[in-house]
Amino acid sequence: RLKEGEEIAGSVKEFDRVNKEFAWQRYVEQIRSLSLQKRLIRWKVAAVFFFLIGCAGILAYFSEDLKDTVNESYTTVSTGNGKSSKILLPDSSVVWINSGTSLSYNTDFSVNHRKIKLSGQAFFQVARNEKMPLIVTNNDLKITALGTKFDISAYPEDSNVSVVLESGSVQLTHTGNKTFNYLLKPGEKAEFNKDQNELSISNVDTYKYTSWKDGILIFKDDPMAEVFEKLERWYNIEVEVKNQHINQKIFNATIVNESMKEILELIRFTCSVNYEIIQSDNPKIPVKVIISLN
Repeated sequence: RLKEGEEIAGSVKEFDRVNKEFAWQRYVEQIRSLSLQKRLIRWKVAAVFFFLIGCAGILAYFSEDLKDTVNESYTTVSTGNGKSSKILLPDSSVVWINSGTSLSYNTDFSVNHRKIKLSGQAFFQVARNEKMPLIVTNNDLKITALGTKFDISAYPEDSNVSVVLESGSVQLTHTGNKTFNYLLKPGEKAEFNKDQNELSISNVDTYKYTSWKDGILIFKDDPMAEVFEKLERWYNIEVEVKNQHINQKIFNATIVNESMKEILELIRFTCSVNYEIIQSDNPKIPVKVIISLN
């Protein structure tokens, strides 16, 4: 049957109708498509693999960081107005903490570093360790010391941070200003204005600024505005001044064991003012003192 003429002619005719070039091109494209699909699958598998590896690394990093953060703890010592405290740090340094002050240090203090955060006023008697200086920070201001005695007054409501050096030396730097660098000498007072980022240095009687740790307040030609601020913290009172002219008056006194009433009497006599004491039944609300002109 295959040898019959009509059958042969029909097969040749059928064969001629096929576009061999088109068929071959289509076959090649199918092969390429199949190969590309296989490569894409391999790429997808590889991408997922590396993605999972990357995620595992990131999770490990953050879990370790989180672990450090969780394990990291601080010791904080705080004093309310009208109270003071004295503490011994793990490195044998001694710190006197004035009223209205908060001091924090890491629980691994003196292991790898000696860093302290301060808000308020404190007097430091630093144990010497040349390999590990003690660093006290208040916002961007950093005070670095080895073995020394110095006072820092850095209340958040005050516009100035003051550092008074009694002995040794301390270095003042600023995290936001690399050119800010000063080595304080004994008997000097550094006053840093937080608003203007300005530093001023003066020679002072250091005991005037450090006597508070001995229970003594010394005022020498101080404006009443500063006097009232210290008395508020010292006696845990709230002072209201009716006339701003009173704040400009100058006051001189040494307070040792005097009561609040005795100091107010002294202020009344020396500054020609009147005062009124308003008691509070709530222990959380301080006694209010109103100061007015005669």
